Amino acid sequence: MIHKKQKSLKLNQKDSKFFGQLYIKKFIKDITGLLPYEKKIYENLMLGKDKKALRIGTKKLGNIKRSKKKRDSINFFLRKK
Repeated sequence: MIHKKQKSLKLNQKDSKFFGQLYIKKFIKDITGLLPYEKKIYENLMLGKDKKALRIGTKKLGNIKRSKKKRDSINFFLRKK
């Protein structure tokens, strides 16, 4: 009889590489702080101008979905402080 060899479960190379990139980005973000356009979004959110913050993000990032994600992440950063 022929038996199939069972493969051990391994982490996908792509996933592990992506995890390393995320770790490095997070580390750099902690050291450098916010980018200039992120500071503008942050200031507008502090003043309660959500729509203006969304427009700034859309202009810089080029996509409304990315802009909404960025706005939410900065809003979370704002609430944390």
